[in-house]
Amino acid sequence: MKEYSKGFSLVELLVIIAIMAVMAAMALPSFITWQRTIRYKEAAWGILSQLRLGRQLAVSNNREFRVFFDVDGRRYRLERGNSSAGSTVWTVEKPWTALDQLVNWATGTACNGTSDMNIEFNPNGTAEASSTDTICIQNTDGVEQYRLVVYENSGRVQIVD
Repeated sequence: MKEYSKGFSLVELLVIIAIMAVMAAMALPSFITWQRTIRYKEAAWGILSQLRLGRQLAVSNNREFRVFFDVDGRRYRLERGNSSAGSTVWTVEKPWTALDQLVNWATGTACNGTSDMNIEFNPNGTAEASSTDTICIQNTDGVEQYRLVVYENSGRVQIVD
């Protein structure tokens, strides 16, 4: 009469755990890269969304709206003007949104600007940039990952690779 074992031996269990550990160690670098890429993309899409909302609200409310970028403070927010042109008072429409700690940014077409800026949207849908119309999302080493461009004549906002 044969006796059948039910379950796993300790050796079999240790072999399975070792195989799983090797597979996890091989996958970890790819997972970390993927996670950082998601953070850059999330930052770019968040800014894009805020800019598009500002343009939409300017057109629908017949008032100026702007997105103010506090570059050194690593944050941005949406503000509403008090007029359809030449606003002198700006009211906070959406509170500050902070950048992820692993994400850097810069302004300007060369992606090296560090001064604060705002992009204003007019009721006719056009945009006015204070100093530039480009925002660059960068990794912690300063390498550009995404570039957001605002076209002043049309007010169109786009992520450019």
